Amino acid sequence: MIVEWIRHTVTPAPRPLRRMGALHDLIAIDARRRRHPRAWAPHLRATHGVILDCAARLERWDTVVVIGAGLTADIPLVSLALLFRRVVLVDLMFMPSVRLSAMRMTAVELAPCDVTGVIEAVRALPEGAELPAPQGAVPEIDRADLVISCNVLSQLPHLPARWLGQHHHLDEAALEPFRRALIADHLRVLREAPCPVCLITDTERQEMTADRPTAAEDLLYGVEPEVEGSAWWWNIAPKPEQRWLHDVRHRVIGGWLKGYSMRDEAPTDVGPGPAHGGAG
Repeated sequence: MIVEWIRHTVTPAPRPLRRMGALHDLIAIDARRRRHPRAWAPHLRATHGVILDCAARLERWDTVVVIGAGLTADIPLVSLALLFRRVVLVDLMFMPSVRLSAMRMTAVELAPCDVTGVIEAVRALPEGAELPAPQGAVPEIDRADLVISCNVLSQLPHLPARWLGQHHHLDEAALEPFRRALIADHLRVLREAPCPVCLITDTERQEMTADRPTAAEDLLYGVEPEVEGSAWWWNIAPKPEQRWLHDVRHRVIGGWLKGYSMRDEAPTDVGPGPAHGGAG
């Protein structure tokens, strides 16, 4: 905890994002990865594998846009920089290690961006005002040969929803439609991309006792991506990280985004993927 506090104190970050907890969240997830390298290793290998498999199946390798790249531990950055002429990393902010990588690799560009379009509106929201509608956008998406949304979809609502809970006293029931709308809007933006899209996201959280699930949570609030690829379990918080007696794991899916649906609705098709077929 002391190391995390020092990193939080000395790491540069825009003041509004620091106040909303964006820097804290990046440092916390990186610290958890460092505490549990063996538990996280299969997830990181699987994520790298899906990304490289999708990239290898393209017919053109000029520009790749990677959303959720504030840390890059789950992104095979060196390989992407060798394969593509431009690697555009997108996130709210970037840790110093990522900025250093961008300085060292000429192919890598940083594009700080709120892909939900609501962070500033939420921060400045007057008391009692209507919640802002998603205004999703992704830098350089129109020029991309591949877009990768990497382990970020379920996290998009976290920062604005937490702020609304703390400063506008909204409970989880009131915030659920807002969370669902942000997730669905990101998938809409990806669906409209003029190139193949690789989506990697966790979908379900389980608490495990003696290798049996004792509690489960839908991390996407009823939004169901259709992905052609593979699925695995991410041992994100071995006991006692979050629970003294329970391990926590997430189900992850990764591959070509084919469409999505809201629960009990028909999938929204994104059209054909690359001519070579899908991953996995």
